[in-house]
Amino acid sequence: MSQIEADALTEEVIAEYLRDNPDFFSNRRELVDRLALPTQEQGAVSLVHVQLNRQRQRIEELEEEITALMSLAKSNDQTFHEFMALQEQILKCDSLVSVVKAIEEMAKSLGLVAYVRLFDADSNFYSLARDEYQRFATNHLNGKEAYLGRMRKADRELLFADNHRAPEMGSYVVLPLKRKALQGVLAFSSCDGGHFQPHMDTLFLRHLALVLSHLIESLPWQCEEHERISNTSA
Repeated sequence: MSQIEADALTEEVIAEYLRDNPDFFSNRRELVDRLALPTQEQGAVSLVHVQLNRQRQRIEELEEEITALMSLAKSNDQTFHEFMALQEQILKCDSLVSVVKAIEEMAKSLGLVAYVRLFDADSNFYSLARDEYQRFATNHLNGKEAYLGRMRKADRELLFADNHRAPEMGSYVVLPLKRKALQGVLAFSSCDGGHFQPHMDTLFLRHLALVLSHLIESLPWQCEEHERISNTSA
């Protein structure tokens, strides 16, 4: 065995021993103080110095995480109350078109645009072809509960046809509507391209989609009073 191979073997044995005995330096402070690690920025520095730097970096990272979590909690609290108020409102609706209008108005108040698209809608404007949805789902959902992020023109046209309210450079969240079977999609868009991002939590939106799916099964598209008004206007 060459000297190089012997040195490599010895280093590996030492490394393995230290991995198996992480408290090896606990009672060998003088040895820790003599150890040095080379870095590109500072040259050779002591192991203690490296450990202190790593601890400081980790503390800074934790502080940033705590700040982000506090901001998210504050935002989620506001969002929670907004969606609870909306769900209370739509549960009192007597027709599906009233539910859709309430969701659209809520979205507008938040600077967003809402889209409800259904396979069996009684209105062409709110209709969605199953094959077009399937193309989008195959490309972007693949079993996921929601799609978040920017959307290409081809994908926007699949879901929203040529709806001029769908922003070209904006961001989107798309949630499938499903009870016993797929019913369509609930989507929101923002003109801000970074508003909806893949890492975002969709808990409140998924709950809204669940409530909407229930109402799709239980409510008529229009109640009799709305139909009489429509017929009179015609």
